[in-house]
Amino acid sequence: MNTKNQTTGDVPRISRILVAIDFSPHASNALKWAQSLADTLGAKLILLHVVDVFSLAASGGAAAGIDSSHILREEADKCMGELKVLIPDAQIVVREASPPAAIVDVALELNCQMIVMGTHGHSGLEHLLLGSVAEYVVRHSKIPVLTVRGN
Repeated sequence: MNTKNQTTGDVPRISRILVAIDFSPHASNALKWAQSLADTLGAKLILLHVVDVFSLAASGGAAAGIDSSHILREEADKCMGELKVLIPDAQIVVREASPPAAIVDVALELNCQMIVMGTHGHSGLEHLLLGSVAEYVVRHSKIPVLTVRGN
């Protein structure tokens, strides 16, 4: 990412903020924080939803001959369209991939200077079993990540 031409002193100017959207209350809370930041900084919001194709494959639907990916994609497009109505200046992006890697990759691809995302706050065994998208993004992102813990 080239931020040399966008810097003010040593701090890059934040002009594009990627918001990871999974339609959970945690993501809604993170979106509110991102909107506040974007308004304050004059930044553009990029709303990203990732249809988790790997979870679909693991769920066994494909083995049973059920292709639910198109249904999930249609639902994601519908929900993201509703967000676009609420936030008309936002850029909407829907991808089919592994969510943690896609969030990091799309942020770089679209030249974002920050990622904002909700976290479910799992710990202990629950975290070990479920993993953490937010943790992966924080560890692998080359740009700052603001995680917003759910209420």
